[in-house]
Amino acid sequence: MIVLNNREYPWREGITITELLDENDFVYKGIVVIINADPVHESLWAITEIHDGDEVRAIHMMAGG
Repeated sequence: MIVLNNREYPWREGITITELLDENDFVYKGIVVIINADPVHESLWAITEIHDGDEVRAIHMMAGG
């Protein structure tokens, strides 16, 4: 089990950030991903695996004006 944005989410071996975002319809540009309080650069999402017990935050950055 992992925690995605404060909600429990089933974990499976080998799941990457990109796969997790796709499965949960995070399609907006400007998303920041943080795993266990460490930000992960977008260029690493496809190769960064999420581990059982990780806390993942996917935050959509919004601009106002």
